[in-house]
Amino acid sequence: MKVFAVIGYHNSGKTTLIENLIPQLLRRGYRVGYIKHDPKGHGITDKEGSDTYRISKYLKKLALLSPNRLTYWEKENKGILDIIGKFFSDCDVVILEGFKDEKRIPKIAVGEVKGENILLRVDSNTKIEDIIKVIENLEDLI
Repeated sequence: MKVFAVIGYHNSGKTTLIENLIPQLLRRGYRVGYIKHDPKGHGITDKEGSDTYRISKYLKKLALLSPNRLTYWEKENKGILDIIGKFFSDCDVVILEGFKDEKRIPKIAVGEVKGENILLRVDSNTKIEDIIKVIENLEDLI
């Protein structure tokens, strides 16, 4: 499985780049997964006072099944590669947004952000085809 992170400063265009990459990868037949990093814990996955919020203080694993969506919570402190291996094993490519401090994960940088293991720096002149070539040449990480 090919795993890479798209890194960059806030509002640098990371999500926009990923939105442009995913359809291209899907057209090439890749099964794609995506994980966004939320290092400060600002992402809201459950509303305070809801049933699942109230039950979460007792259980390590919870899920909410809705039409066309499964939201799953698991309280564990696992590394990103463990999570990818467990939940994204059916994917050919997993795109991470953020995770700039993960040394083992190859990265595509949007702008001049600092980080280790940067394979490519992109800007508004970079062609999607050039990025796809870098992705296709990645060695499987998992």
